[in-house]
Amino acid sequence: MTTSHSRPEGSPGDDFDAASVPSSALVEFAGRQRWFAGRSERIAGARFEPVDAALGAAELGELVVHVEDGEAQRYFLPLVPAPEGAAATSLDAGPAGGLLADGARDPAFAAAVVALLAGGRTEGGGALLVHRSQAEAERLAAVAGVPVSEIKVLSGEQSNTSVGVGRLGILKFYRRLRDGEQPELEVTAFLTEKSGFTNAPALYGSLELRRPDGSHAAVAALFERVDNRGDAWGVVTDDLIAELSGDTAARERFDPGATLGRRTGEMHAALAQNTGDPAFDPEPLDAASLGRIIAEARAEGGEALDVLAREAERSPELKSEIDRLLAARGEIDGWFAGFSAAEAGGWRTRIHGDYHLGQVLVSGEDAVILDFEGEPGRPLAERRAKTSPLRDVAGMLRSFDYAAFAARDRMGGEAGDAAREAADGWRERTGAAFLKAWEAASGVSLSTEANRKLLDLFVLQKAFYELRYEAAMRPAWLSIPLRGIVSLLEKRQVLR
Repeated sequence: MTTSHSRPEGSPGDDFDAASVPSSALVEFAGRQRWFAGRSERIAGARFEPVDAALGAAELGELVVHVEDGEAQRYFLPLVPAPEGAAATSLDAGPAGGLLADGARDPAFAAAVVALLAGGRTEGGGALLVHRSQAEAERLAAVAGVPVSEIKVLSGEQSNTSVGVGRLGILKFYRRLRDGEQPELEVTAFLTEKSGFTNAPALYGSLELRRPDGSHAAVAALFERVDNRGDAWGVVTDDLIAELSGDTAARERFDPGATLGRRTGEMHAALAQNTGDPAFDPEPLDAASLGRIIAEARAEGGEALDVLAREAERSPELKSEIDRLLAARGEIDGWFAGFSAAEAGGWRTRIHGDYHLGQVLVSGEDAVILDFEGEPGRPLAERRAKTSPLRDVAGMLRSFDYAAFAARDRMGGEAGDAAREAADGWRERTGAAFLKAWEAASGVSLSTEANRKLLDLFVLQKAFYELRYEAAMRPAWLSIPLRGIVSLLEKRQVLR
């Protein structure tokens, strides 16, 4: 045994030493998991590091993956005996351990986690620390009453694993562990407990791993489950295709511009409240803060243009736009350099941080905002940093542009010039309605030149980020951010 707790019935045998699982077996297993972020890295080895805690029938631990010339990656990995017929997706732990499976996908293990969160203890035995919402105690108890037969893993999750607990809860397992405060838990707890904002799922409780060296990381969280029609990306693109196709059939319609603008503005107003919590109280957007924002966007633009220079031969149909941007590289850099300290002003607050249509659920005709983790690839300190809420606004505006393109792309041959013009018109109208509603709900004026210019900067930075992503992962969609960049720079008369 490698941990001090006794092994529950149904878990791997008493002779099993989880730390002895071969590195090669762990690396091979990790490579088959959607949540594993190291596929593009050169892996030096892996080990299973047991956690000193008992929970259900699982062997709790961290999968530690050693990357050549990089920091080790840590993943939360509860191991349970693999069900019959699951050899293809299992981890072969040798004669003592047998075939093991990812416990985060096991309904019985999920039920054990929910029971722990709903119980009276603040410790889950050994290394696990329980946090629970006092404001949501009754609803947490109701989630704990859901039978195991109604607990199912949800599809579509990439970097984490989400489990539906009946119709009442969503249990989210954070797979890659980041030491420190998890922004999603901080922000959702603030909205649940202090703000009065109700268009985000309530946080019922969370589970934190505490290591002997004092480091800590969130491993699971239980949220309210919201009845919904799907995420806004799917609903909006489906509705837009119907509109472009001339489908006049009666259906429940979602107004993404006005509705998302209002709810997003209300979210930002809630996050801008002074509550005496230094992690959330607004701070001035002063010259130093603005300088950091500009430097980051400027660097993003430079890196994107470097990528674009290499893409010219691979994308001949975009050559004119690419050549035009590359020829104006000096003017683009000059636009970034043209911001002055006098344009600082307003406030920095906590924000969503990775805001787009896929982060919103459509519930009836309303919107519910979720997934406050921030950009998964950024360090926790960056994701927790206060910045202008206009960064979120820019993310949604870019998402509308993508929705217009995706609708035309799904229509295939039906999407002629008329459909292109109609989709572009939809994007412009929706973006304008979003900004109008956001301004009214947030209390942040978009009538000042400083705020309009800062919004343009965030839109441009986001499009440059998208350009690098599409060049690497989805070259057929490279035209979306490219044309967005050209359009904005023309508006600002950087391109003539």
